[in-house]
Amino acid sequence: MTTLQSPPTFSGHETFALRGGWLKKAFDLLIADYPDLFSREDAFVLLGVGKNMASSIRFWGRVCGVFERDESGSYRPTLLGRSLLSDDGWDPYLVTPAARWLLHWHVAARPDAAFTWFYTFNILRGGECSPLQLSAQIQTYVGEHGGKVPSDATIKRDVECLFHTYTPPDARRLAAGVEDALACPLSSLGLLRQSPGQRSYYLASGPQPSLPDTLVAWAILTFVRDSGQSTAAFNDLAYSLGSPGRVFRFDEDGLLSRLMTLSDLTDGQLVYNDQAGIRQVYWNGGDGNDLANALLHRTFEDMR
Repeated sequence: MTTLQSPPTFSGHETFALRGGWLKKAFDLLIADYPDLFSREDAFVLLGVGKNMASSIRFWGRVCGVFERDESGSYRPTLLGRSLLSDDGWDPYLVTPAARWLLHWHVAARPDAAFTWFYTFNILRGGECSPLQLSAQIQTYVGEHGGKVPSDATIKRDVECLFHTYTPPDARRLAAGVEDALACPLSSLGLLRQSPGQRSYYLASGPQPSLPDTLVAWAILTFVRDSGQSTAAFNDLAYSLGSPGRVFRFDEDGLLSRLMTLSDLTDGQLVYNDQAGIRQVYWNGGDGNDLANALLHRTFEDMR
C-alpha cells in the first residue's frame, strides 16, 4: 500500500468558499503598499473583511496558484497571479469560464493544495456521495495511506466548504444573509450537482463545452511535463490522478475530441496519435514554458 507523499491538509479556508473579488483585492494591496499584507495584524482591516476571511483569502490565493510564500515567509503574487489579476490582466475579477476552469485546475489537480478537493475529483469512486459519506471515505483513505486522520469536526467543515465551492447557495444559506450566500465563481462550472430528489450529489462528467480547447491543451502539456515523459497514453490522460480527464471531469468522447485539436493548437508540439490500437499524446520536448505561456495567453485572448 502506498503512503501519502505529503501530509494532507484540511483547513485554512476558515469554512469560506472563494468569492469573486477577493483575489483581486488582495493582489492590489500586495503589489501596492502592503507586500507584507498577510503578516500584518490589520490585514483584515485593509481587506475590508473579518479576521477569518482574511485568512481564507490567503488560503485561496495559495491553492489557486496566484500567491506564494517567499523566503521571508511573506506572500507575493506569482507570475500567474500577475498575468491574471493585474488591472490589464487576463481576467482580474474571474468572470470568464476560462479563469474559473484554470483556478479549478490549480485547486483540484494537486494533493498538496487542498486534499479534500483533490480526493473528490481524482479518487472518489463512482462520483456520487453525500457530504457525510465523502467525509467518511476521506478519513478511511487517509488512515489507510499512512496519514493523520482528520477529526470528524475538521473533515465536516472541509467537506462543507468544498460543497459551497461548487454548488449554488441553497435556501438556508440565502436566508443566513447576503454576504454569506455569495456564490463562489467555481459554482458556475456545474461540476457538482445534487441528485434529483436525493440528499446525495454527483460529479457531472461530459464534454465540458465552456472549457476552452487551448486551456485543455495547456493542462495536457502540464500533465505530460510533470510526468517526466514525452508521451502520455490516452488512459492516463483520462483516468490517472491529476489528469485532465479526472480534474475536468471529461467523458472519453469529450476528451478524445479535445485531443484531436492538439496538433493545430500547438503547431505540432503536442500530437495525438492512434495507431494499431495504441492511443497516445506525443510531446516534442524542451522545457515547454513558451508553449504553456502561449496557450494560456490565447485562452484569454479568445475570450475577449
